[in-house]
Amino acid sequence: MGTQAPRQPMATETKAIAVPGKDETFVSERGVVITDSFGRDPLVCPSERTKSMTLGTAKPLMLFTVCAALASSLGVALSSCGGSSGNGRPDGGGSTNTGGTSNGGATGTGGAVGTGGASAACTLAVPPTGLVCDPGLTPVNPLITDFTEATWNNTAGKFGCGLTGAPFSYGGAKTTSTITAQVDTMGHKLVLVGNVDSGDYGGGGLAFDQCADATAYGGVQFTLGGSTGGCDVVLQVQTFVEKPTTGTPAGGCTTACYSFPQLKLATTSGSVTVRFADLMGGMPTGATEIAKQVVGLQWQFQSPPPPPVDGGLQVSCGNISMSITDVKFVP
Repeated sequence: MGTQAPRQPMATETKAIAVPGKDETFVSERGVVITDSFGRDPLVCPSERTKSMTLGTAKPLMLFTVCAALASSLGVALSSCGGSSGNGRPDGGGSTNTGGTSNGGATGTGGAVGTGGASAACTLAVPPTGLVCDPGLTPVNPLITDFTEATWNNTAGKFGCGLTGAPFSYGGAKTTSTITAQVDTMGHKLVLVGNVDSGDYGGGGLAFDQCADATAYGGVQFTLGGSTGGCDVVLQVQTFVEKPTTGTPAGGCTTACYSFPQLKLATTSGSVTVRFADLMGGMPTGATEIAKQVVGLQWQFQSPPPPPVDGGLQVSCGNISMSITDVKFVP
């Protein structure tokens, strides 16, 4: 059984788009915080420990997309979605025929602007211009986001408080494999929607503005719902050494990037815990070294391995609509 090799990553063009019929504005991840038509102003977020040794310079790559029609068809209150197509490592990342570990997935773009706004508990400051991992920021609060107003600023399209970031999505090697990331502001969850072609992959997740030193924790926990469309789902922990220097913010990898430590999920419903010690493949190796440089989390959908009776052909998985919420570090 062969592995579908992904194509080389394609550059994306930064673009801002206005939502027709809405008195609101998109904003890119260039560190600009905006207010909406309701005149909501930024507050100050509690500070957390960090030290200044900049290891990368951000080179924003961003493409926002409008998904009003998709929101209407799903019948939920979705904020506007975004995502750039991303490809896996040139040395063989992407989907696997075994349904096991698979590398790949570029950091795309995401987040949204829609109804709602930031709560008084947390409003986001301007993010740094690079990731600092020597050491990184130690999250005082283990909760990354539950997409309530306390940890989701819908105006800025950013999650968190202290440790902050934005949702993103990416496609696979085939143009028919597409995933979008949307925030359901009423249901308080991130929703990944799309399709994955046979022998391919796609996904989305949370890209951090800061490099998290999570050595005080043992792993991550999150709650999943909805449908995977028949795909296998792999959690990948983005690390600084495998995030490219062209990422947003920039990582430390220049060639053959995106080999993130990962684990295929045994369940895709309810609360799921993944320990750093259980992650396989990718760089760096070892739970402590991984935890020192966490720069994001992504959930990758992969075309499942073929049934033994069909001659070894992988099948596609469509109508993906998987929700993610209550994302946190755990002891």
